[in-house]
Amino acid sequence: MKRSIVLIFAAVLAPASYAVTLANAVGVYHWGGQYTTSMSEGVQRIENLGGHVARVVLSPRYYSEYNTGQGCYLNYSLSALAHEPDVKSALDNPSITVFMLTAFDGTTFANCQPVYLNLSFYTAANTAALVQEYSDFTLYLYETYQHTIKRFIVADWEGDNAVYCQAASEYVNNPQFQTYCNSNYAAIYGNQSPAESMQALLLWHQARQQGIAAGRQRAAAEGIGGMRVYYAPEFCITHELHDAGFQSVLYDVLPAVIFDYVSYSAYESINSANPGDTLTADLGVIQDVIGSNAIIIGESGFAQSIWGADAATRTDAVINAALSWGVAYVIQWNLYDQDAQDSYGLFDLNGNATPLGAYFQNKFNDAAKYPGLRAE
Repeated sequence: MKRSIVLIFAAVLAPASYAVTLANAVGVYHWGGQYTTSMSEGVQRIENLGGHVARVVLSPRYYSEYNTGQGCYLNYSLSALAHEPDVKSALDNPSITVFMLTAFDGTTFANCQPVYLNLSFYTAANTAALVQEYSDFTLYLYETYQHTIKRFIVADWEGDNAVYCQAASEYVNNPQFQTYCNSNYAAIYGNQSPAESMQALLLWHQARQQGIAAGRQRAAAEGIGGMRVYYAPEFCITHELHDAGFQSVLYDVLPAVIFDYVSYSAYESINSANPGDTLTADLGVIQDVIGSNAIIIGESGFAQSIWGADAATRTDAVINAALSWGVAYVIQWNLYDQDAQDSYGLFDLNGNATPLGAYFQNKFNDAAKYPGLRAE
């Protein structure tokens, strides 16, 4: 299934000389895919398309997610994976100035078994370890990239889906799936209900933010100024959960989290007859709820197996609507097709450019500034 597009305020991230073209505001998600051979190879493809914004995943499932090996990454932490030669080569890519990182920490994801939604995990000691991991990772990014213009936005994956058995919309709309999820909830999550998982998700976000803030302070103490690492918790449901009386990340988590941006995986909005108009309206709703317009479209895309030539047309409508509204970055799902049906890719199962790939190459190489964006 899809994972996410990303938008981030170029006005905030860009120095005065930074040319705010679409290539600096729209990025590509590189997460898995049948053809992928490494993280750095995919990031290089994004560079070759003319892009300057990329989203990648840091998790102990790195080997399988980027087809670089097998098994779980031993002694995993965010900083340890960042030192992995392939990952460091990806992050070092000089053409990519903004990385959005779907980051899963070793503290709550050891041995490839995630426990970040298990409410009982959040003891004082475990929370302190979680804060420390993000502090160390943030400091590493400040120290390593202090002489560059790179920016890193730490995010996660679709919090609503994560809480509701990987399919929040299905939970709302399919009684059989909801019954299955509820009946097996304790076995899957170690919690009694989605409400407990929402509380755990809140604690996870708060600890991650505290760690990033502490890492920034440590960097400042070393004489490394400026803003380089940002925090962007992600949600994927704007209406369905809240309207049906269920808790959601937007309404029940984000108001209690300090963030730099929020990331919206926007499929609920864009899978409509008029994706641009619906997204524009929903961005207004999101702004009203969180009290901020610092919104990233964390993921968006259309399967070419379903939409055919209309995939590029609908993608164009979404990008234009999002940037005109004022989001900062759009990240397109995905660099590579996952399989014949999950065909969101800019490149197909054999590594060949798809019509979407051609669309983005043309867009990224248009030197004209986008009228909805500005450099400060």
